[in-house]
Amino acid sequence: MQDPGHLPPPDDSGSASGEGFAYQAQATLRAVMEMLAGGEVLHVTCEHFEDVLVARAREAGPGGAVLWDFQQIKSRERHGTWTLAKVLRSDALVSLLRTHRVLKDEVDLTYVLTVGVEGPLSSDTDVRAVAQGRGGDDAERLNKIAGHLGADPVETAEFLKLVRIVALPERYELERRNRDVLFELAPHLRVGEAQALHTELFNRVALAMRGRLGPRWQALVTQLDVPETVLRKRLTPHKLRDMALRLTRPDLADYVRASRRAAQTHPYPGAGWTGMPSLSSVYVPQRLRRVTSESGHLSSGPPDRWAGDAADPADVSALLGRTPVSLVLAGPGGGKSSLLRAVQADSAERWLREDHGHLGVTVPATALLGSPLPHALASAATRQLAVFALQQTLSHELFHSRPARDACWLVLVDGLDEITDPELRQDLLRTLTNFAAEPDPLYRFVVATRPLPTKELHVLGHDVPRYQVVPFSRNELAHAAERILEGLGVPDSRDAAGRFVHVLDDAYVADFACTPLMATMLCQLFAADPGQSLPGTRGALYAKFTSLLHHRMSGRDLSGVRSQAEAALTRFGPAAVLQAHALLDQLPDTIDHLAVDQHNGSEASWVRALAALDSAERPRAVPEDDWNGFLASALARSGLLTRSGDGFAFLHQTLREYCAARHIARDASSHAAELDRLLDPWKEDWGTNPWGAPLDTASYIGFLIDSGAASPTDPATALQDLAVPGNIRGCLLIATQLSLGTLLGDRWKPLVQAAAQAMATASEDPDGEATPRVWAATVLAELDLQEGVTALETLVDDRLLDEEFNEDPHSPDFSDRLLAARTLLELHPQRGKDACHRLVHDPYLYESVRVRAAEALLAVGDERACPALVYLAEADIHFDDRLDAATRLAPLDREVAVRALHKLIEDYRGDPDWLDWCKTAAQALTDLGDPRGRQITGELSTGL
Repeated sequence: MQDPGHLPPPDDSGSASGEGFAYQAQATLRAVMEMLAGGEVLHVTCEHFEDVLVARAREAGPGGAVLWDFQQIKSRERHGTWTLAKVLRSDALVSLLRTHRVLKDEVDLTYVLTVGVEGPLSSDTDVRAVAQGRGGDDAERLNKIAGHLGADPVETAEFLKLVRIVALPERYELERRNRDVLFELAPHLRVGEAQALHTELFNRVALAMRGRLGPRWQALVTQLDVPETVLRKRLTPHKLRDMALRLTRPDLADYVRASRRAAQTHPYPGAGWTGMPSLSSVYVPQRLRRVTSESGHLSSGPPDRWAGDAADPADVSALLGRTPVSLVLAGPGGGKSSLLRAVQADSAERWLREDHGHLGVTVPATALLGSPLPHALASAATRQLAVFALQQTLSHELFHSRPARDACWLVLVDGLDEITDPELRQDLLRTLTNFAAEPDPLYRFVVATRPLPTKELHVLGHDVPRYQVVPFSRNELAHAAERILEGLGVPDSRDAAGRFVHVLDDAYVADFACTPLMATMLCQLFAADPGQSLPGTRGALYAKFTSLLHHRMSGRDLSGVRSQAEAALTRFGPAAVLQAHALLDQLPDTIDHLAVDQHNGSEASWVRALAALDSAERPRAVPEDDWNGFLASALARSGLLTRSGDGFAFLHQTLREYCAARHIARDASSHAAELDRLLDPWKEDWGTNPWGAPLDTASYIGFLIDSGAASPTDPATALQDLAVPGNIRGCLLIATQLSLGTLLGDRWKPLVQAAAQAMATASEDPDGEATPRVWAATVLAELDLQEGVTALETLVDDRLLDEEFNEDPHSPDFSDRLLAARTLLELHPQRGKDACHRLVHDPYLYESVRVRAAEALLAVGDERACPALVYLAEADIHFDDRLDAATRLAPLDREVAVRALHKLIEDYRGDPDWLDWCKTAAQALTDLGDPRGRQITGELSTGL
């Protein structure tokens, strides 16, 4: 299709002004609304060649399927009809002739030339003839028009065949009709809504007339080869996608609009009155790394980008929506919530481009319990989006049907680990997998969680991809800090971010800060007092952060909670005010007290639970509603809680854990008992998978170990008992606490070194079982990366490690050497690739494992994968392993795969014991489109 947007116009068509501008915009709006209604209009371009250029879908004509209508729009100042003389004086035909002279030689372009005039045409025969394309039929009229145009009569006659004159309604009538069209298209619209939508459409047209419909709109257009100046003037269905939704799917438009707003709110707590800046303003794209089922724990490996990483939000969104179910793993504050919000925002933006892959809906895992999925989604989404200008309650019918014909809902399930009952967690996973397994699934799922015991995730199966959120690199941390500090109003945010990172380096806590939550909290502390020293452990950080929250809440300024409490309660007497101040003084301790019940699964209302405490006893003079209102205000202003439905919830799960642990730590016996209870499952593993431990308790244990103040009991002794070679699980807990930032500082170095030595001993034990040795080396890598990587490399090259096989040779976890290599791939990609390459060429290794090692190279995009598969396809190994390698080659190089299959058949063709295998290889040739495959199958069947 030839697009005149490529062609340079003969001159500047000028631009209308004043009332003429408004009339031209309303005239353009007629074609735009026809486009929105699904009519023949493909798109509308303003002020290019002529006032309006309308592309219509037509099948006939040499130009193919598009008819281009170049329109001159003429308004008038006085009443009266349009005669031919008036049309000529308007110079509309002069302009259209210039356009015709540019276009007439474009053989693949079908076009008409239209003069749109405000008001009726005269009954004059001449103007009526020109209006119908018959202007050149009369010689006298033709000469008159040619003389006015200064053109040859022959040229003028050909030109007039393309000209039409259309009488348009007068300006106020045209505007009224345009609004009426909106009511026809969307009878559900109220008068005010229709007026607002009309105004918004008019403004979009006005932007196009000024050549300013961009740059955002340009990115949404499909004809990217059209010059930018034209794109800025062109209105397309893509650019008006949000308008079309409001006309045809108001419930969906309402959801998308509120969803986009909600996805911009920051999921982390803010320590200032103004709260956190928007997520979009501070968000640094996060990277994902594919992990194996056995090593889905947080890796301490280098965060540098490699072939398995995805960082661009659009890439991450496409990646996570590619499979029916995917799992996202990250530790506390590792960025799961912000990642899901970014995916939701990206899906909403894509939706407005009519890119119908999937539409995201974020929902807490706890909200999916006990109700049919569509009802649970509707209820949860309504609660979450109500504060973001959601106009109506979302119905379950919205989530019970597709958001578009070829699209599905991408359900982003946040916080699976916040369901405290393991059986309920597994029931929810079964529910999601059952929905995803339907023949034409309506939903796809992304489940975000802290690491959980491996056995709990078995219900997902081996095919569900698992991704780890990669911590910030140093550069990403600096970039994130710059954005956050700028959002917090810190001057010279780039220089401030540099100073911030240097402060972290001086305190040896830069690695600890490389998760979104830690970076956000530390930036807020830095912004509050740039000269202060930052906390050296996670517990100290939370202690300082919550102290800052309480200090700001307790301020005496007019907007502070104390001043507001005095204003609300003074009329009930001084005793009521004193009681309010006393409660505010004790509020941090009180919230800590209530956090214990919340952590243990209590669903009691925060206000009712607070009112039941002696410290919050209601003064007799204060009515219950007034006192409960004060309690709710105090909770809301604490900075720790946020409104959730009709109640409150902690802004982040780690805040709940910290407050609960801080309360328990105030009593020595309770602290010791709670720590002992939680450490018990970590004390012995008896050779079982260490990632089968209750990983969801690790963060809470960390706060019990380090509550930011002196602990009443010393947890070091209890942890020391875990650091022994026979307890991989216990050393995993120590490694996890190190990565969380709990065990930083000189105090904990002996414990970390003891755990590392224990894991080194276990990994080197020649009498130990093979798989636990690999597990021990993996945990060692979390305690000491270089030592762990070296240990894993040693195990990859240990030919005795796979001496005894107790499983199916085709099981993905069959080889411990391959398990070590795969783990190495996650911790140190280059050395992991080299290890896999060595396994491919190791003749002592089971042959199917060598093929799987080549597949591992293929999965991470290593250039040696193809030569490795060629080598195995032609090597002296078992037939089915050669066949497996050859078929894996097909997507990489079809010709090489075909040659490998032919060689395989020739090598075994004369042996009757391998006849059936040769037929299988011949069928593989046929599947690859090789015509000889069918011939070989026939020859093998007849014994030739």
